[in-house]
Amino acid sequence: MKKYIIILTIFLAAIILAITLPFGSANIETKHYQNDEISFDYPNNWQQVSAEESQLVAFKDPESDMNVTVSRQAIPSGYKTPENFVPELIKQNKSEFELISTNNASLKENEGYENTYQINKGNSTIEHKELWVNTNGAIYSVIFEYPKEGFKIESLLKGLKGSENIAAFDAVKNSLNISSKELDENPISGSIYIPSQGIKWDIRNDTINIINGVYRYPESFYPGESGTVGIMGHHTKFSAPFANINLLEVGDKVIIDDYLTQKKYVYEVASNGDINWEYKVNPVQFPKEKSELTLVTCWPPGYMLAAWIVHCKLVSIEPLN
Repeated sequence: MKKYIIILTIFLAAIILAITLPFGSANIETKHYQNDEISFDYPNNWQQVSAEESQLVAFKDPESDMNVTVSRQAIPSGYKTPENFVPELIKQNKSEFELISTNNASLKENEGYENTYQINKGNSTIEHKELWVNTNGAIYSVIFEYPKEGFKIESLLKGLKGSENIAAFDAVKNSLNISSKELDENPISGSIYIPSQGIKWDIRNDTINIINGVYRYPESFYPGESGTVGIMGHHTKFSAPFANINLLEVGDKVIIDDYLTQKKYVYEVASNGDINWEYKVNPVQFPKEKSELTLVTCWPPGYMLAAWIVHCKLVSIEPLN
């Protein structure tokens, strides 16, 4: 009986603490980040870590195990940003992302969107919060990801880390400013990785004839959209990115890191060896309303007599980092 009274007392104290804790940036000691494009305040206990690929800067909070990434990606010609920046496949519940809320966000100098997800991984739950801004012909995102604490006495005694995480989010949101700037064109919108072959290539929207890159068919869909993504790569030329896709086996993973939605799309090979000998008059098709990926290369090696096709199915959508 005494045990339950102690737990109840701590729980009530935690509620009172939660009510009195400041939400927002007013009482947080902050530092200021600024480059010639973007600026914001952030808690001074955050540690700056190495940024990757489309990221402008990245941080880690060692106390709450929060990871924060700030990214910018040029918008390809013809690309339509998802409504509220929530990918269609997530709206269709085809991922582990559970959308909790989506709202307009009035930032310091820009208008944007604020999305909150919950991600269940085994016995743990991840809180995933995003800020999105469409300006300068590019998509900017600030993504916060941290463990979501359940009811644990230890967590309550530490002062409700969840409240601190929300305050950190507000500190960045309330100070975020993106300056008007003419950006260089960037035809790379993501990367494709085939673990079984140890290869990773840029996904481009301008040409297939380039070193270290593959090409997204313009008539196909973008990752996250409700339709088939089509990726074409050379078999023997320009670093031969798809030299060995004919060796892929059913169940092999093919992973797309998409910089436009800041999500990782994991596919599995469903079938291999579909050869289209009439591709010039009967082009490869990319059906809509399909959560699939099609890989295409020329066949036989060194010739363009046919199209070798690998069909993959989406198995999960995960955080990009």
